Amino acid sequence: MTRFFFFAALLVLAAGCANPHPRSALDQQMFGPASIRLHPTFTQVRNWTGGTKPDGVEATLEIDDQFGEPTRATGRVMFELYNYAAEYTDTVRGRRIGGPWIAELNTRDQQQEHWNSALRSYTFQLHLPEVTKDRYYVLTAQFDLNGQAATSEPASATSRPAGRLFSQLIIPPETEGKQRVHYHAPTRTPGRG
Repeated sequence: MTRFFFFAALLVLAAGCANPHPRSALDQQMFGPASIRLHPTFTQVRNWTGGTKPDGVEATLEIDDQFGEPTRATGRVMFELYNYAAEYTDTVRGRRIGGPWIAELNTRDQQQEHWNSALRSYTFQLHLPEVTKDRYYVLTAQFDLNGQAATSEPASATSRPAGRLFSQLIIPPETEGKQRVHYHAPTRTPGRG
């Protein structure tokens, strides 16, 4: 009989833990998404199938709360890839060469598919075999909170609805013989000779 009550109590505890508590309005206001950032270190032209040519761009998208801390969010993200055009004075985006790539983050499976726990951000593989590692590109990301419709047109600052966040990143070429910078402690620090 004691064993029965023990297992019944375990089931009740497990059921209570399986259902998350909804976020309060204050929680959402304090810790909800406030900005997005295409991570400059981890967003790169990559090969993820094991071949010799790049398969596309692996985009790492960080969603931050008002404190600048990474958080999760639901919604829809749209990526577009452009040629880099340094000759333009008002923008660095040239002609669009890829996208739009649209991904939903509204279900548990979608969250698990894209969430990277180590980076505390979302990772997306944007398939485009025409990219090369020797050119500059401009990648844009538009995040529409709560599944608001994403369009292929970028939103202007005046027409942007509440719940739309935007980020842009210039992806530099991978140069041959890239030197790694090693930092050393100054010679006059405590513990050094």
